[in-house]
Amino acid sequence: MLQSAPDALQLPANATPADYWDMARTLSLVGDTLVKLDARGDPQPALAVAWQSDNNARHWLFTLRPGVKFHDGSAASPAAIAQILGALHSNWSVQASAGSVSIESETPMPSLLAELALPRNLLLKQDANHLPTGTGPFLVAQWQPAKLLKLAANEDSWAGRPFVDAIEIEFVKSFRDQAIALELDKTDVIEASPQAAGGSQPHGTSPSSLSLPVELLALVFSANSKAQDPHLREALALAIDRKPIQSVLLKGAGEPAASILPNWMTGYSAVFSAPANPQRARAVLAEARQPVSNLSYGLAYDPRDPQAQLVAERIALNAREVGITVQVSLSGAEDVRLVRVVLPSPDAATSLAEAARQLGLPQPVFSTPRGASLDDLYQAEHRLLEGHAVIPLFHLPVASAASARVRDWVPSRLGAWNEAGSSLADVWLADRPEVLRQDSRAYSFLQAGSR
Repeated sequence: MLQSAPDALQLPANATPADYWDMARTLSLVGDTLVKLDARGDPQPALAVAWQSDNNARHWLFTLRPGVKFHDGSAASPAAIAQILGALHSNWSVQASAGSVSIESETPMPSLLAELALPRNLLLKQDANHLPTGTGPFLVAQWQPAKLLKLAANEDSWAGRPFVDAIEIEFVKSFRDQAIALELDKTDVIEASPQAAGGSQPHGTSPSSLSLPVELLALVFSANSKAQDPHLREALALAIDRKPIQSVLLKGAGEPAASILPNWMTGYSAVFSAPANPQRARAVLAEARQPVSNLSYGLAYDPRDPQAQLVAERIALNAREVGITVQVSLSGAEDVRLVRVVLPSPDAATSLAEAARQLGLPQPVFSTPRGASLDDLYQAEHRLLEGHAVIPLFHLPVASAASARVRDWVPSRLGAWNEAGSSLADVWLADRPEVLRQDSRAYSFLQAGSR
């Protein structure tokens, strides 16, 4: 069961975090990328078994895994791979040769391996029914938009046939609905609320698994916001008391943040101070060029985010305590918005670039063509936060839970469901003693494997 309601099996360009995780996890069962990244950010082979680049990181050559086929039986040839990648990236020159694919760009691409590992670079074709056809462990067997997806095991998977015969995914299910279904033994694997992950587990289920913080909750000022003065924005950042929000409203999940990237990626997030300082906020506000006493600023939020309204209202309360009037509303003028964005890669430079894109910030620029040093990364992030156009608030994890009969599966620390050592293709299901006849190789998000 998943939260989103997709009308197509593709990763939306401007997906909400719920939409992103749901479709990224689903499509990663159908397709493969050229490379994968492990939790340390190190590249691992996928459809490419080897790679090399020139000193400027502008020309890359990937040696492809031989003998791989798409689900429709066609070869995952260099020409087919090059055509897919070329369509995804018009600014790249992608060429096929014997057993390999080359990628060239006019600008250095030091983080290309991390870029290629992103879910949006899954190597998928579309069949006559506009359904994705890939090389992954499962193929699409049935699709009912915004309702149900059935996947069948790929008998010819290059990584070996999955242990389970099928996966059924039912969409448009809230965290609460998913938790109830798991407790009632109607499903095997669910997304879980990170806020509930530390609580007691229902009988017959495994403990919820929390990922590393892979999302950012932040305030973003709109281009036409009345709050253009950096002093006003800084004062708001100083007014927000993150710790009570985290401990009460988020029920302890996540980490208070004043940086875009979490500490596990960079090690330097503590340099960006996060504690509330109302006294300093009032002093900064007094330096603002525009009067604020007679102005009200509209704070919008995503109504699909279950915690967003409560967090927004608490931010408005903190703001009023230092003399800034903030009105929380879903209508009217929007001066600032509470947003949640995905940090999709363990590679810090790639996640910073993706976060900047989602937040509407300029793309970070690094000084060296071979990749960003830690100092380069810090300086780039510092530049993005100058002027307080974005106020980071929290780094948040995602959570999963499984029934007790799901064996040999530990969700990835990055939130994925199909990575080396944590793939749903490698799980097996224990028989339920109360079921007289049970196919232990059937697997489902909805029907708990019974068929």
